[in-house]
Amino acid sequence: MNSAMWHLGQRDLTESELVSKLRVKTDNEEWIADTLEKLRGFGYLKSDDDFAEKFVERAFSSEYGSGYILEKLKKKGITDTVIREAIVKVTEELQIDEQTILIDRINNTYEEFSISKEKLVSTLQKRGFSYSQVNEAIKQHKCYEQLQSNLEIKAAKADVEKEVLKYVRKGKGMTVIRQELRQRKIDTDELDTIVDRLIAAEEIDFYSSCLEQLEKKNYDLKTHKERSKTYAMLSRKGFSSEEIKFAMSEAE
Repeated sequence: MNSAMWHLGQRDLTESELVSKLRVKTDNEEWIADTLEKLRGFGYLKSDDDFAEKFVERAFSSEYGSGYILEKLKKKGITDTVIREAIVKVTEELQIDEQTILIDRINNTYEEFSISKEKLVSTLQKRGFSYSQVNEAIKQHKCYEQLQSNLEIKAAKADVEKEVLKYVRKGKGMTVIRQELRQRKIDTDELDTIVDRLIAAEEIDFYSSCLEQLEKKNYDLKTHKERSKTYAMLSRKGFSSEEIKFAMSEAE
């Protein structure tokens, strides 16, 4: 009893939690059952229903969602049925609207967004809200159009010239380079101008690069079938028809 009273003095516990702590103290189940019965009689130990309802009230007032409530109460040994009934009861009695709670939290916490969309969604889902709830709440924010994904944030910081040179070193042609940059949300408006400048400065040469890629393979260009394979391989790497024909003529 002394041990039970000490633990309950630290914080509210469910019966399941208190039993676990008392079993560390003793393995006498009769003593534990007797202690629980007396605690209930004194009003010191809440039923699981009462505990769940109070927890649900505190969670909603602290701007947490049902997912968080379910996860936390299950860990405290409360059954799924009791938890869901508590959520329904509190929601009806206090007229709780989780979507409104979430919208208020987003609008009050974020004047504008300095984090990625992925980070924001993850943060709010950890508070127990569903993806659809989070998505709807984000869309109503005044700065929604400014919210960027991780990919878009990285793309905004990308140096197009360095990215082009990196792909060239990997043996990629212009078609693939353009596709890759667009997939990564990198602005390609100035791509042609940058590439023309690099070619003029002799920093890149797609004809030579195409030939290098061909020489790494062991194709017999004397047969039509092998020439078709060669052409397809170099085309997949992003080289133009002219660059491929040049490489094949040089390699014969």
